[in-house]
Amino acid sequence: MQFIDSQLVKFKTLLEKSIMEGGTKGKTSAIRSSTLINLIHDAVKEQLIKHKVDPDLVYPRLYETKPEIKVAGFLKQKNQDITVLPRNHEKKPVKIDWGPLNFEGITDEYGMEYSSNMLIINVRSQMSSVAKNSDTLFERTFAESLNLHLRYPKVVLGEVYLIPTHEYDEELIKENRIGFKKERINLEKYISFFTAMNNRTLSDGSNEKYRYERVALLIVDFNKEVPKLYSSTEELKKDNLLKKDFDLEYSELNFENFSKDILSIYGERYKLENISLIESSY
Repeated sequence: MQFIDSQLVKFKTLLEKSIMEGGTKGKTSAIRSSTLINLIHDAVKEQLIKHKVDPDLVYPRLYETKPEIKVAGFLKQKNQDITVLPRNHEKKPVKIDWGPLNFEGITDEYGMEYSSNMLIINVRSQMSSVAKNSDTLFERTFAESLNLHLRYPKVVLGEVYLIPTHEYDEELIKENRIGFKKERINLEKYISFFTAMNNRTLSDGSNEKYRYERVALLIVDFNKEVPKLYSSTEELKKDNLLKKDFDLEYSELNFENFSKDILSIYGERYKLENISLIESSY
């Protein structure tokens, strides 16, 4: 079993235990706590380390939740979920004199060059009210990349997002029972959105700052003893989770190749030795 698969088993086990013990309140508490999403954080960190990223440069460290690195973007300073710090650059603190942060009298403790050489990845999930909250999710995802890319045009950003194929049934949850809605999530909408946000480059002339260098959309069927993480459009269609005429390739967004892809982009833009244990090429 891959590490991500074991993390998804833990995710399912903890969530369903919360439902059986606490019903709707238990489920809400579990989702709002950091316990579940931190399992996915660790899956991302593990994959980075497996691809020779120096674990001592990953913040927070594997299996830890603090400290997070606070990066000053154009609109706001924000703690990033996962940050790999560059070893070959010096921190150069500067007073923030840009954008709306200009009047707050705060300091960016890292400086332009150091922050630009970071590898930054944020991790999120949406386990309930997926359709209702999709537009808010899309706007937030759009804004987060802009906040950093407007300040650091070359910084390498990743986004990892988890959604279920089917939501847990709220009526059963009220009775402290486990079950799933029959209707599947509108996966076409999510794949289309994240495809539009994926694979930002500097060479195509457009320099679209709202996009991420690499996005991973984790589509998971939790209605199995071992949750199934999908990897391709063909696989989703085989399980009747996508329309037959849907023509975007989900493998461009899958988790399997996420770290390899984002490290390849980092290596093209900067020196991979900044963040890796050994000199490597991708």
